[in-house]
Amino acid sequence: MERVSSIGKSFYQGLVLEFRGRYRQLGYGFAGSMRVAYTLSRLKDDGLNNTTNAQVNGDFADEWSRARQDRLHRITVSGTFQTPSWFGKLRFSPIFRFGTSAPFDLGTGVDRNLNDVSTDRPNFNGSLGDVRWREPGTPYPAALVSQFSLPTIGSRGGNLGRNAGTGPRLYIFDLSVSREWKFNDRFRLRPAVEFGNIFNMAVFSYGSEYIDFDQNPSATEQATFLVPSRTYRARDIRLTLRFDF
Repeated sequence: MERVSSIGKSFYQGLVLEFRGRYRQLGYGFAGSMRVAYTLSRLKDDGLNNTTNAQVNGDFADEWSRARQDRLHRITVSGTFQTPSWFGKLRFSPIFRFGTSAPFDLGTGVDRNLNDVSTDRPNFNGSLGDVRWREPGTPYPAALVSQFSLPTIGSRGGNLGRNAGTGPRLYIFDLSVSREWKFNDRFRLRPAVEFGNIFNMAVFSYGSEYIDFDQNPSATEQATFLVPSRTYRARDIRLTLRFDF
């Protein structure tokens, strides 16, 4: 029998600082404005979703940790820049987003404490600062792995906390280029080209996946241990046409 209860906890603290520059002339026919936003925040919870199971049944206090979406620092820089007629009267609207590392969860992938759920975590006797993500193709961290061990079958569970790993940073740069034609006070035509992740940067992410520890890993498991299996969106280009009347 499975029981679902509304007992989950989540707590967010944040400070947002925003600086705006008014739209003004920059010289030589150029004009623009800029916005910079900084967020200092902490998000904690005791589960990933409404069907999350604790390592020890019912002990969600032991699950209290940084949430998967938690990023201590976030910076967003955006702006609008209008060019003169000799530059085509183009409007550039860039936006850059940066976020510090988000956590990830490291488990065993099996039910070692025999409570019918496989959310068990391993033991770890090293520095948590060393439990960090690694890029594909980097050497297998044998020294770090030697500091992990599996809990005894039937024991309470591992001593490694939930979401104890340090994941990748976030950085994405998008750009929109548009041009407006005004026919009269009512009719306007505005085509635009929008570039998502314009530099096609590989921004890795664990998403909601778990990283499983195995004391006797295969060659494939060694190659993928602590390596994110997904990235944020690749570069994409969208063509839009807006007509106001």
